[in-house]
Amino acid sequence: MNLGNVVKSFFLGAGIGVVTLLLPREPVDLGLQVLTVLVSGGIGLLVGLVTEWLTSLLPIRLARTGTYFLISGLIALVVTAAIMLGMVALARGMGADPDAAWDWWAVVLLILAIVAVANAVDYLLHRQRMSRLRRLQESLDRRE
Repeated sequence: MNLGNVVKSFFLGAGIGVVTLLLPREPVDLGLQVLTVLVSGGIGLLVGLVTEWLTSLLPIRLARTGTYFLISGLIALVVTAAIMLGMVALARGMGADPDAAWDWWAVVLLILAIVAVANAVDYLLHRQRMSRLRRLQESLDRRE
């Protein structure tokens, strides 16, 4: 299990919490804002743990970089969607305003879009790092 990815998931979740605080709605006190960011980070941590665990169960023949990132990203989207849909169902079960359901769906879609973009950016950054490493290795080989 790659703990670096789990930590990145925590910070992505905290970032999503900050983004959701920026959505237009009634003002919230500072304590609730901090709690929102921490809970979002905790959800991100949970998503990261589950995603890394499920990814570690994949067969070794899928060990190509592109395949790994694609499957890991899809797992992260499915886990995030499941958690978010569970939270929406819980909120509705606790008597949340049914007319606000469309607001919830917009937030869920926004969060899924953020997770998808973050996974794509992570893959692109990985490719960039590998390209730099290859160029460095080639330059070291030419020196010898």
